[in-house]
Amino acid sequence: MSDMRDAILQMSEEKHISQEMVLETIKEFVKAAYKRKFGTDENVVISFSDDLSSMNVSAKKIVVAEENYYNEVTEIPLDEAHDLADDVEIGDTLMIPLDPHTFDRGAVQSAKQRAQQSFKDIQNNYTYSEFKNKEGEVIQCYVNSQNQSGDYHMNVGGGVEGVLPVRNQSPRENFTTGESVKCYLERVENPSQNNRGGFRGRNKSDVRIILSRTSPELVRKFLELQVPEIYDHQIEIVKIVRQAGIRTKVAVKSNAHDLDPVGATVGLKGNRIQTIMTELDGEKIDVIQYDENPLVFIANALTPATVTKVLPIDLSTKHAVAIVEENQVGIAIGLSGVNVKLANQLCDWLIEVKTQAQFEEMEITQEAREKAEAIFASGDEAFMAPPEEEEHHLTAEELGISEDETLFADLNISRELVKKLEYHDVYTAEEFFDLTPEEVDAIGLTDEEKAEIASVIDVEEEQEEQFECPNCGTVLTAGTTHCPNCGVEFEFE
Repeated sequence: MSDMRDAILQMSEEKHISQEMVLETIKEFVKAAYKRKFGTDENVVISFSDDLSSMNVSAKKIVVAEENYYNEVTEIPLDEAHDLADDVEIGDTLMIPLDPHTFDRGAVQSAKQRAQQSFKDIQNNYTYSEFKNKEGEVIQCYVNSQNQSGDYHMNVGGGVEGVLPVRNQSPRENFTTGESVKCYLERVENPSQNNRGGFRGRNKSDVRIILSRTSPELVRKFLELQVPEIYDHQIEIVKIVRQAGIRTKVAVKSNAHDLDPVGATVGLKGNRIQTIMTELDGEKIDVIQYDENPLVFIANALTPATVTKVLPIDLSTKHAVAIVEENQVGIAIGLSGVNVKLANQLCDWLIEVKTQAQFEEMEITQEAREKAEAIFASGDEAFMAPPEEEEHHLTAEELGISEDETLFADLNISRELVKKLEYHDVYTAEEFFDLTPEEVDAIGLTDEEKAEIASVIDVEEEQEEQFECPNCGTVLTAGTTHCPNCGVEFEFE
């Protein structure tokens, strides 16, 4: 096998370029050198032997009479043509073999640079299309080197290199050259795209493959691999928040009957979650039971702490206080506040951790404190509403609203629905109908509850739109000007 064929096959394999593309690029390289020397490439013919062991370069020239010979590049006089072929005639075309080594050095160097750029463009196009499809996946990488700024250059396969920037590295991880590392492929950037926080020491014409070890999505992918119930969508990951290298919190819920989402995710004796923690070099992972009740969810999110109860302080700003025993305060807050910070992010609430004594010292209004405390009972009934006999609904006077407004507490709807509305500071039918659709959705009413409200209000409105004739007692609709039964006429002020 010739050196040329070896070189062509090696380039095709390493650069992920077809042999045809390699041959075409070599032809362009030779044509460029020919044009630099002779001023045109229209009459150069390049071909390869069937086994790719040799390349033939020829100049196509037309045979002309000696007196008509003007262009030495595209023409050959008849007497010189006879030296090459005996039976040649004027007007014939001859293929004159050329030796590429006779091209001047500058022409070859310039053409070589063009060919290299052409190969680079082809490789970039391949790299971009190949790895763009892998965005959002976990890929196996190998450490090539680390530059002075701390970025790792990683072999992502096929001789292609990606970068794990410092900002995407876990503070507890250090890698050695040649080490195998699973990374999340964050994004692939075209050379033409703006360098969004690019990395030093790289050619800006290269495709940029940005890797991550800090993304919450890395944990999601590990969970999908380790927990079949998550992969099969029997368990849904509601949200993941992460302080890379320290702690991750994962909120899960079950889409299947009688399936414990936390137990299945953690695995028997914690084997599933322990495998992922090992992948992350010992980073703690809390698997949290998601609950639609935000206060229950907050209590769950503060694990590994035990929460006595959660009290809402301001629903509009999503501010709540989690009450814990003295020995649980440090656990709930966590080292450098990481545990409560992640719980805040997971639940999207501002959570303060207090003991009962600290809560009583907080500078909040007595009314707000009593309202918060009233939502929860103590002991085993934490997170449960007070018993029916202890219920107290505020009057219109206590609420500071007009007596003409209709209190939900006075309507024929379930007590649970009344409490749900009052919990969101909606006490009257008039207030309810002033809410925007988004505000109604925020209350979390079911379709049955909405229908229950609508049916009661419809009845109420119908009753208000009727009156009796004072003369004969006939029931009339609002706006009637005379009684059809007795003929009495009415006047309304």
